[in-house]
Amino acid sequence: MTDQYAIYRANLLTEGKNLWQKSFEQVRKEHLPVRIDLYRQIHISFSEKDESVMEIWKKTRDITEVSDVLVLNRSGEISCYYVNEDAPRRITGFIRLNPSGTLVTLDTRDYKIEGYEGNWMAADDMIIDGRQFFLMEHQEFHRQAAMIVLDSYGRKVVEECKEGFNQEVKDKIYAFLQSQEKKRYPNKELKQRLEFWQKFFENGHYERSWESGMEVNYDAIDGCVNHQKDDPGKALKEPKVQPARSRKKTSVIRKLHQKQIAIAKRSGKPIPRYLEQQMVREKV
Repeated sequence: MTDQYAIYRANLLTEGKNLWQKSFEQVRKEHLPVRIDLYRQIHISFSEKDESVMEIWKKTRDITEVSDVLVLNRSGEISCYYVNEDAPRRITGFIRLNPSGTLVTLDTRDYKIEGYEGNWMAADDMIIDGRQFFLMEHQEFHRQAAMIVLDSYGRKVVEECKEGFNQEVKDKIYAFLQSQEKKRYPNKELKQRLEFWQKFFENGHYERSWESGMEVNYDAIDGCVNHQKDDPGKALKEPKVQPARSRKKTSVIRKLHQKQIAIAKRSGKPIPRYLEQQMVREKV
């Protein structure tokens, strides 16, 4: 993955105007929420490998303001920092994924964890490879007791975590993600088929998503991959345009008049004058 960073600025057309150019200490004192929906992205760029947030902050000081938020993506690990006058301060909750079926969020309190006594609360979060993980802290003993890392669905990822999201904890989270990937896709072929079905939901046509990129003649999206003619070169040539045949359309009224004349002749009745005129015009 590519390392990147983005700069977000408070959107003055939203409640973000309450955050504009306020220091980190003021925001904490006034209990103001710092969320991405109150900001707008003003800059995005690549970052050097292992470039620290302090280095990024220093080289972007000419375009950043107090109350901006720096969002760093290091190989899929997302971290957010509030730009203060002296240095950027790490914040949580700026990005909230909240997928369907979520049980744990940053607002979670009084949470019961199986096998552990007491109530637990979310104290910190981290986004890795598009998944959000929460550092759960005991509400009575806080940091005196070992913490636990859960995913947004309440599954235990790391037990007895004492130092927050350090490298050891991150390695365990990556191991958890790999195990989940293997459970979802036990073999590569199944994963590929599921990816094609995902495209089906995006464009509404499973055969088209399966054959796109492999089909030579795209007018034959029929469930048969690479459906082409005997001579592959012919499929690449422009198709000949057949001249349209001119067909003389038969009038419905004319057919009706012919039917009425035939009925009059069979029954021996006189043919109406307007039908006689029609017969004369047809002979002419």
